[in-house]
Amino acid sequence: MERNTLAPSATPTTTAAAGLVVVVDDDVSCLVAIEQILKHWGHETKTFRAFEDARAYLSQAKPAVVIVDVRLGNYNGLQLIHFSRQNSPETQWLVVSGFDDPVLRAEATKLGAMFLTKPLDLQRLRQYLPAQTV
Repeated sequence: MERNTLAPSATPTTTAAAGLVVVVDDDVSCLVAIEQILKHWGHETKTFRAFEDARAYLSQAKPAVVIVDVRLGNYNGLQLIHFSRQNSPETQWLVVSGFDDPVLRAEATKLGAMFLTKPLDLQRLRQYLPAQTV
């Protein structure tokens, strides 16, 4: 199992975190870029490179938003929504992909998630985030 070396060591909270944005992407350059943009905009972030680490964290945490890549090694980012929805139904999901696949877009929409393609349109991304915390 790949360990997440970028995730903060703080333990997750079981109460809703109004401004917390979780980012899950196995591509380090994308993960770091999104994290830097979010922090610049004033958001608290937690990042994960591995599906398993994100799943474990999200089984306890209730972030405001999760930005998840479709492809996560042997897993699919949509699976993370299935696993986490019951614990935190109020969390907003943004599914990102390098390809505008109509089947994935439809599945994400069916799960209540927004589907965005890479490279991300930053204005569009920002409209799906909670109010800035800084």
